[in-house]
Amino acid sequence: MTEPQPVLSTRDLNAWYGESHILHGVDFDVNRGEVVSLLGRNGAGKTTTLRAIMGLIRQRQGSILHEGEEIIAMKPERIARRGIAYCPEERGIFASLTVEENLLLPPAVQPGGLELAEIFELFPNLEERRKGASGARLSGGEQQMLAIGRILRTGAKLLLLDEPTEGLAPVIVQQIGVSVERLRERGFTIVLVEQNFHFAARLADRHYVIEHGRVVEQFSRDDIDARMGELYELLGV
Repeated sequence: MTEPQPVLSTRDLNAWYGESHILHGVDFDVNRGEVVSLLGRNGAGKTTTLRAIMGLIRQRQGSILHEGEEIIAMKPERIARRGIAYCPEERGIFASLTVEENLLLPPAVQPGGLELAEIFELFPNLEERRKGASGARLSGGEQQMLAIGRILRTGAKLLLLDEPTEGLAPVIVQQIGVSVERLRERGFTIVLVEQNFHFAARLADRHYVIEHGRVVEQFSRDDIDARMGELYELLGV
């Protein structure tokens, strides 16, 4: 029986910011319906990996396969139209618009984007703030929920989430975790960059550890307990 083809694969992925060589040959695979985490210390190259996949870094080399097709030379708009969506750490919502207005703006790049009612079911906090509050008046957790909700409107099925729990209260982190689990149940494929190892550990099916722009280890959720000492050393958790 043949192995399923990964939805996303990178091979020997290199990237530069100007003269700074950040990624030094990143290799990893993501299978359909998986949650895969990219772990590592600050500055390891995790966010740069997501930005390189989306074509947001001009200087990149290597291979990025999506659904078996090479996308390394594609422009960001073409990559997005393939159904890949990036939710950056800075969230990128419109501060002067209401929750509903923010959610109505994103264009559909693929059929099957979530309806407003589905997003409000996923993030009940947003429904409470639907019309009355501008993006600037939302809490950090509500802004993060809104940022994820916006990319779910596009119809994308491969989601790249960059530090979704950064700076959030524990109760909101828990809500984000439940939402990620529900998205996986609905068939979404998710690449999760996360500094909070304890959040990622229980959510992701597989983990890749990035250090100095390279993948240095990979392990499954079932391996975590047996390899905790190694993870403490790699991540400082």
